[in-house]
Amino acid sequence: MKNSVSIIAILLNLAFLICALGLVSPDTYAASELPEAKEFTLSTLDGEKEVSLKDYKGKAVVINFWATWCSPCREEMPLLQKEWEKYQKKGIEFIGIDVMDDKNLAAALVKEMGITYINLHDKSGETSNKYGVIALPATFFINKEGRVAIKNYGPFLGEEGKKKFRLYIKEISE
Repeated sequence: MKNSVSIIAILLNLAFLICALGLVSPDTYAASELPEAKEFTLSTLDGEKEVSLKDYKGKAVVINFWATWCSPCREEMPLLQKEWEKYQKKGIEFIGIDVMDDKNLAAALVKEMGITYINLHDKSGETSNKYGVIALPATFFINKEGRVAIKNYGPFLGEEGKKKFRLYIKEISE
Protein backbone atom coordinates (compact mmCIF):
# COMPACT_ATOMS: atom_id res chain seq x y z
CA MET A 1 0.00 0.00 0.00
CA LYS A 2 2.77 2.40 0.97
CA ASN A 3 4.62 1.68 -2.30
CA SER A 4 1.55 2.36 -4.44
CA VAL A 5 0.95 5.69 -2.67
CA SER A 6 4.59 6.64 -3.30
CA ILE A 7 4.33 5.69 -6.97
CA ILE A 8 1.13 7.72 -7.38
CA ALA A 9 2.76 10.73 -5.69
CA ILE A 10 5.80 10.46 -7.97
CA LEU A 11 3.61 10.20 -11.08
CA LEU A 12 1.49 13.20 -10.06
CA ASN A 13 4.61 15.27 -9.41
CA LEU A 14 6.07 14.22 -12.75
CA ALA A 15 2.85 15.15 -14.57
CA PHE A 16 2.83 18.55 -12.86
CA LEU A 17 6.49 19.15 -13.75
CA ILE A 18 5.98 18.21 -17.40
CA CYS A 19 3.00 20.53 -17.69
CA ALA A 20 4.65 23.37 -15.80
CA LEU A 21 7.70 23.22 -18.05
CA GLY A 22 5.50 23.35 -21.12
CA LEU A 23 6.63 19.96 -22.39
CA VAL A 24 3.04 19.03 -23.13
CA SER A 25 1.49 20.85 -26.04
CA PRO A 26 -2.10 21.99 -25.76
CA ASP A 27 -4.87 19.75 -26.98
CA THR A 28 -6.38 21.02 -30.21
CA TYR A 29 -9.20 19.49 -32.20
CA ALA A 30 -10.62 19.65 -35.70
CA ALA A 31 -13.70 21.90 -35.73
CA SER A 32 -16.02 18.92 -36.18
CA GLU A 33 -14.54 17.14 -33.14
CA LEU A 34 -14.57 19.95 -30.59
CA PRO A 35 -15.92 18.71 -27.26
CA GLU A 36 -18.75 20.62 -25.64
CA ALA A 37 -17.75 22.69 -22.61
CA LYS A 38 -19.07 21.17 -19.39
CA GLU A 39 -21.76 23.19 -17.62
CA PHE A 40 -21.10 24.35 -14.07
CA THR A 41 -22.50 26.70 -11.46
CA LEU A 42 -20.13 28.03 -8.80
CA SER A 43 -20.11 30.84 -6.24
CA THR A 44 -17.89 33.87 -6.54
CA LEU A 45 -15.00 34.03 -4.08
CA ASP A 46 -16.91 36.56 -1.98
CA GLY A 47 -19.92 34.21 -1.96
CA GLU A 48 -22.24 36.99 -3.12
CA LYS A 49 -23.51 35.35 -6.30
CA GLU A 50 -23.53 32.17 -8.32
CA VAL A 51 -22.27 32.09 -11.88
CA SER A 52 -22.99 29.45 -14.51
CA LEU A 53 -21.24 28.81 -17.78
CA LYS A 54 -24.65 29.09 -19.46
CA ASP A 55 -24.60 32.80 -18.46
CA TYR A 56 -21.97 33.21 -21.20
CA LYS A 57 -23.85 31.44 -23.98
CA GLY A 58 -22.84 32.75 -27.41
CA LYS A 59 -19.60 34.29 -26.11
CA ALA A 60 -15.99 33.21 -26.33
CA VAL A 61 -14.74 32.31 -22.84
CA VAL A 62 -11.35 31.69 -21.27
CA ILE A 63 -11.53 29.50 -18.15
CA ASN A 64 -8.41 29.39 -16.00
CA PHE A 65 -8.18 26.79 -13.20
CA TRP A 66 -5.76 27.83 -10.44
CA ALA A 67 -4.95 27.67 -6.72
CA THR A 68 -3.13 29.90 -4.24
CA TRP A 69 -0.48 27.27 -3.52
CA CYS A 70 0.39 26.98 -7.24
CA SER A 71 3.41 29.20 -7.98
CA PRO A 72 3.01 29.06 -11.79
CA CYS A 73 -0.64 30.09 -11.34
CA ARG A 74 0.43 33.16 -9.40
CA GLU A 75 3.14 33.97 -11.96
CA GLU A 76 0.70 34.03 -14.88
CA MET A 77 -2.01 36.08 -13.14
CA PRO A 78 -0.59 39.49 -14.15
CA LEU A 79 -0.52 38.46 -17.81
CA LEU A 80 -4.08 37.13 -17.61
CA GLN A 81 -5.22 40.41 -16.03
CA LYS A 82 -3.56 42.48 -18.78
CA GLU A 83 -5.10 40.29 -21.47
CA TRP A 84 -8.51 40.56 -19.78
CA GLU A 85 -8.22 44.34 -19.83
CA LYS A 86 -7.48 44.17 -23.55
CA TYR A 87 -9.98 41.54 -24.65
CA GLN A 88 -13.03 42.29 -22.48
CA LYS A 89 -13.77 45.21 -24.84
CA LYS A 90 -13.83 42.69 -27.70
CA GLY A 91 -16.42 40.47 -26.01
CA ILE A 92 -14.07 37.77 -24.70
CA GLU A 93 -15.03 36.64 -21.18
CA PHE A 94 -12.53 35.43 -18.59
CA ILE A 95 -13.39 33.17 -15.65
CA GLY A 96 -10.89 32.17 -12.99
CA ILE A 97 -11.73 29.05 -11.00
CA ASP A 98 -9.91 28.52 -7.70
CA VAL A 99 -9.69 24.76 -7.13
CA MET A 100 -9.97 22.99 -3.75
CA ASP A 101 -8.43 25.90 -1.93
CA ASP A 102 -9.14 28.16 1.02
CA LYS A 103 -11.68 30.65 -0.33
CA ASN A 104 -10.48 33.46 1.95
CA LEU A 105 -6.85 33.04 0.86
CA ALA A 106 -7.96 32.99 -2.77
CA ALA A 107 -10.05 36.14 -2.37
CA ALA A 108 -7.14 37.90 -0.65
CA LEU A 109 -4.74 36.91 -3.47
CA VAL A 110 -7.13 38.12 -6.16
CA LYS A 111 -7.50 41.44 -4.35
CA GLU A 112 -3.76 41.78 -3.70
CA MET A 113 -2.92 41.14 -7.36
CA GLY A 114 -5.61 43.48 -8.67
CA ILE A 115 -7.44 40.78 -10.61
CA THR A 116 -10.74 42.15 -11.93
CA TYR A 117 -12.10 39.29 -14.04
CA ILE A 118 -14.61 37.07 -12.24
CA ASN A 119 -13.20 34.36 -10.00
CA LEU A 120 -15.20 31.42 -8.71
CA HIS A 121 -14.58 28.82 -6.02
CA ASP A 122 -14.55 25.09 -6.84
CA LYS A 123 -14.42 23.89 -3.24
CA SER A 124 -14.86 20.17 -3.97
CA GLY A 125 -12.93 20.03 -7.25
CA GLU A 126 -16.05 18.75 -9.05
CA THR A 127 -15.83 21.30 -11.85
CA SER A 128 -12.12 20.79 -12.44
CA ASN A 129 -12.80 17.03 -12.53
CA LYS A 130 -15.54 17.56 -15.14
CA TYR A 131 -12.95 19.31 -17.29
CA GLY A 132 -10.36 16.60 -16.73
CA VAL A 133 -7.86 18.98 -15.14
CA ILE A 134 -4.70 17.04 -14.35
CA ALA A 135 -2.39 19.89 -13.29
CA LEU A 136 -2.56 23.59 -12.48
CA PRO A 137 -2.71 26.03 -14.04
CA ALA A 138 -5.02 24.75 -16.74
CA THR A 139 -6.68 27.09 -19.20
CA PHE A 140 -9.58 26.20 -21.47
CA PHE A 141 -10.48 28.32 -24.50
CA ILE A 142 -14.16 27.97 -25.34
CA ASN A 143 -15.55 29.24 -28.63
CA LYS A 144 -18.85 31.07 -29.18
CA GLU A 145 -20.59 27.76 -29.89
CA GLY A 146 -19.76 26.53 -26.39
CA ARG A 147 -17.06 24.09 -27.49
CA VAL A 148 -13.59 23.65 -26.02
CA ALA A 149 -11.26 24.70 -28.83
CA ILE A 150 -8.00 24.48 -26.85
CA LYS A 151 -6.82 23.10 -23.50
CA ASN A 152 -3.53 24.46 -22.21
CA TYR A 153 -1.69 22.99 -19.23
CA GLY A 154 1.01 25.15 -17.71
CA PRO A 155 1.38 28.90 -17.29
CA PHE A 156 1.46 31.65 -19.88
CA LEU A 157 4.69 33.50 -19.04
CA GLY A 158 6.75 36.18 -20.76
CA GLU A 159 6.55 37.22 -24.39
CA GLU A 160 6.19 33.63 -25.60
CA GLY A 161 3.31 33.06 -23.20
CA LYS A 162 1.63 36.26 -24.36
CA LYS A 163 2.00 35.28 -28.05
CA LYS A 164 0.60 31.82 -27.41
CA PHE A 165 -2.30 33.21 -25.35
CA ARG A 166 -3.21 35.73 -28.07
CA LEU A 167 -3.06 33.03 -30.73
CA TYR A 168 -5.54 30.95 -28.73
CA ILE A 169 -7.79 33.99 -28.20
CA LYS A 170 -7.81 34.56 -31.94
CA GLU A 171 -8.84 30.93 -32.43
CA ILE A 172 -11.97 31.29 -30.27
CA SER A 173 -12.97 34.78 -31.33
CA GLU A 174 -13.37 34.05 -35.05
